[in-house]
This record gives sequence, C-alpha cells and structure tokens, in this order.
Amino acid sequence: MDFDAWTINLSTLSATHESGFSIEIEGNPKDPSSVNPGRFPSNLSGIEQVRLLRHGMEAFAKEATKKASKAKKLVYDPPPNKPKRPVLSLKKREEA
Repeated sequence: MDFDAWTINLSTLSATHESGFSIEIEGNPKDPSSVNPGRFPSNLSGIEQVRLLRHGMEAFAKEATKKASKAKKLVYDPPPNKPKRPVLSLKKREEA
C-alpha cells in the first residue's frame, strides 16, 4: 500500500487516501485543533492505521506549506507619479 497517495482539499480541510480512508481537520492544517478520521480499511493492522493517519497529517502540512509558498507577498510599490517629499531626519547635517 502506498501511504503517500493522498488527495488533499484545503478549502474543505479534508483528505482522502486511495484506499478510501478519509480525514477531516479543524483549524490550521499545519497544527490542527481537531482531527476526525473516518473508518479505516478492515485489512490494516493497528500499526498500519497509525502510519496511514500520520502520513495523512504530514500530507496536509506539506500541501499547506506549498500553498503558502506560492502565495504572493504584497509589497508596497509606489506609483510612478508620486511626488518626492522631504524626509524628516534626526541626524545632524554634515557641513561640506
């Protein structure tokens, strides 16, 4: 079984594994306040269930990080026709 085969939907805060197992979270995807797992596939042992859940949470965090890095940071860019104004400075003027 491929534990990394997740489909993440950040708008609904849900993830689905190719086996049909699903997870819903509340809060921040990198640090959720609540995790609601669905029914695990019946053929998985307890250790495999925990591993599947852990990989699902890691996939959430990775997807949220990827989306945040793609988000464009807003930087103030003054318009070209903005007039130059004098700057107030507390430094003493140097006499030439």
